[in-house]
Amino acid sequence: MKLHRLRLSNFRGIVEREIEFAAVGVTVVEGANEAGKSSMIEALDLLLEVRSDSKSSRVRAVAPAGVDAGSLVEADISCGRYRFTYTKQYNRGARTELVIHEPAPEQLSGRTAHDKVSEILDSTVDMGLFKALRLMQSADPSVGDLSGSSALSRALDAAGGSARSEADDSAGNSALLARVRSEYDRYFTATTGRPSRELSLAAADLAAAELRHEEMAAVMAEIAKDSARLDSLTVSRREVANSVELASVELAELSHEREQAAGLQARRHDAERSARLVDQELSLLDRDHSARADIDRQIADRGRGIDDSEQACADLRTHLEGCVREAEEVDGRLADARLFDVDATERVVIARMSARLDGARARHRELVGILDRVDQVQAELAGARRDVAATPYGSNDITVADGLSNDVDIARAHSEAAAATITVTRLGDQDVELVGPVGDSVRAADNTEVAVTGETVVEVAGVVRVVVSPGAESATLAHRLTQAQRALADFLSERDVTDVAELRALVRRRERAERTALALQSQLAGILGDRDEEALRAECSELAARVGVSDDRSEDVPDLAQAERASNLAAAAVARLAEEAAELRSRRRGLETEIRRLDDSVDELRRQRDELQAQRAELAAATDEVDLDSRRRELADLVVAARQTLADVDTQIADADLESLEMQYSNKAAVVEQGQPKLAALTDEINELRTRIDIRRDDGKLDQFHRAATELDGARAEYSRVQTRANAVALLMQTLERHRDNTRRRYVAPFSGQILRLGKVVFGSSLQVGVDEDLRITTRTLDGVTVDHEALSGGAKEQLGIISRLACAMLVDPVDGVPVIIDDALGYTDPGRLAGMAAVLGHAGRQTQVIVLTCTPARYSGVGGAQLVAV
Repeated sequence: MKLHRLRLSNFRGIVEREIEFAAVGVTVVEGANEAGKSSMIEALDLLLEVRSDSKSSRVRAVAPAGVDAGSLVEADISCGRYRFTYTKQYNRGARTELVIHEPAPEQLSGRTAHDKVSEILDSTVDMGLFKALRLMQSADPSVGDLSGSSALSRALDAAGGSARSEADDSAGNSALLARVRSEYDRYFTATTGRPSRELSLAAADLAAAELRHEEMAAVMAEIAKDSARLDSLTVSRREVANSVELASVELAELSHEREQAAGLQARRHDAERSARLVDQELSLLDRDHSARADIDRQIADRGRGIDDSEQACADLRTHLEGCVREAEEVDGRLADARLFDVDATERVVIARMSARLDGARARHRELVGILDRVDQVQAELAGARRDVAATPYGSNDITVADGLSNDVDIARAHSEAAAATITVTRLGDQDVELVGPVGDSVRAADNTEVAVTGETVVEVAGVVRVVVSPGAESATLAHRLTQAQRALADFLSERDVTDVAELRALVRRRERAERTALALQSQLAGILGDRDEEALRAECSELAARVGVSDDRSEDVPDLAQAERASNLAAAAVARLAEEAAELRSRRRGLETEIRRLDDSVDELRRQRDELQAQRAELAAATDEVDLDSRRRELADLVVAARQTLADVDTQIADADLESLEMQYSNKAAVVEQGQPKLAALTDEINELRTRIDIRRDDGKLDQFHRAATELDGARAEYSRVQTRANAVALLMQTLERHRDNTRRRYVAPFSGQILRLGKVVFGSSLQVGVDEDLRITTRTLDGVTVDHEALSGGAKEQLGIISRLACAMLVDPVDGVPVIIDDALGYTDPGRLAGMAAVLGHAGRQTQVIVLTCTPARYSGVGGAQLVAV
């Protein structure tokens, strides 16, 4: 397949473009980024693969933005014995046109044209090879699986020297393998080899038959289970009925015994109540006796408390008198200490004021020195800034002036080099006057040479006047010289200087002044630091007003350290005496409070004693002590008698064993109560089971079970037959693939040999490559060092990818060949390898078609015989 011409119109951003490609050789299509180079390959694929009336996203994506026009793609292509022109227009005004030039002229359109091209490509072009031999930008540079290419297989067979019979050709093997694979796909999946289609269906039928058989077997097992359950429930119901009947008889007997035991319980209750009443009356008598004794004890305690409190009050009053005297003495000493403290504090204040005044005088002297230095530096800085302002020119002006001066020199040199030369020699005594093109007049000496850059006059007064005019070129150069001189003069005039040297001197003086100003600014910043000048001047003025102009110090000012020590001692004495006075006052208040508390306590104790004595008199008047003792003895005898009666009744209850009787009665009652519902439940379940067994016995479950067994045998037999066929196909498939893999291994040697012949031009003579059975490069060896292909740099993988494609294109028969398309590659290739790649591309272009798309044509400038097309 050869691509001779490609034309695009309104395709994405391409308005109109037509490119012709060399049938054999390298065509380099050069254009800027986003010029639509890659879109050309996309357009070719769209032309060969997609119908013009398609509404797919691929077609919509190529519509021009903002233009109401169809996207047209046209190509001249030759493949096999055909050569044709193929045209399609997409999106708007869709159409398809085919003009076949060879072997016989023919014109087709629409779907017929599309189908005809598809038929031609299928019969003459290895489309897998066509896709594999292109390297697009940002794609994996590695070549895909080439082992399935029939064209490459025929070429590698020929290169390997293997003779192949008609029946052993690649196309026949591929067809046989395809038919076997189609048969294999009836039974297994292509990717994982798991059962599918017929084998999966047979397995599903077998599983369904097994499931139905298991379900019917479960139904039969359930019927047998229900029969066994019915027998078991019938026996259980008989046992429960017997148990309930016996428990009812025993419950009647126990009920009579419970009625007799109820009389004993009533007697015990009466005896227990009588004993409790006697106990309560006895407790009341004991409590009355205890209350009288307790009141007598409390009256004695209150009397002792009154005596103790009165004695404590007398002792506290003695302590209070001593505390009052001691407090008065301390208050006198505290007053004296406070007077001394006030005097010491006044002397400290005077000393501190004098010390602050001395510090202010020192700070004022410091600020005066700093501000004097600031004034001096600011005066120098103002002078330097005046010098800078006096010269408003800078280094840019010198650069411009030097450029204009150089323009004058260059223009003068060009003018003089192109101008004619007049040599004037005075032969007599008469003066010869030369008037140059700018009006300069000179007297010619014996031998004067002048370049004619403008109109020049040679005159001998009264004898001859010769006017020499320059040629057109000299006039032009002279005009340029005049313009350059005028521009330089205007520039110097604007800056009020006579020449460039004067301007340079002024600029140098300005630069020196600027450096001086910068140094003075740094010096000023160093003097001030982070302080503000105005704040320093304000502080200096304030200190001057405070300290005045005198530095005299009064002789009566006390020493600050001595005054502070004396003040501290006085303050400590005042604090100590104040603390002592406060402690004495606190003790005095405590004593007074304690005396008041004891007085209140004596009064309270007397009041309580009077109340207790009144209560005691009331108790004595209410009951005589002798009556209480006799009544207590009588109640004690009644308690003993009541407890004896209660003990006799408890003995009778114990002999009757009421607890056991109650437990037996409760148990029998529970047996009767629970037995009736259980008996009814068993009866209902027995009736339900009998009904279920009768229904299943009549619905034909046994016949269904036999049919499920028969279906299971048939499904097993069918699965066995399908499994046998599937295993045979799998064995045949494995055998054919093994033979195909052996054939592929034969292809590795000639393919890797062609890669080495091209690759050594780029990588050197030590190059070795590893190629797998799918004709992919797996390793690269240089100077004995082997590296996996995936571990190589992006540039090296890209170079090997291009070499692999070119090797494949050179091996394939020209009749079966396809173009090698390389899109914007070799961007990471160093100059040495770039020269090698150019040589490889040039060598491959001698026998195959290579199309290179690039935005940097310099990469391919070394490709011999390459045709450059700019877009």
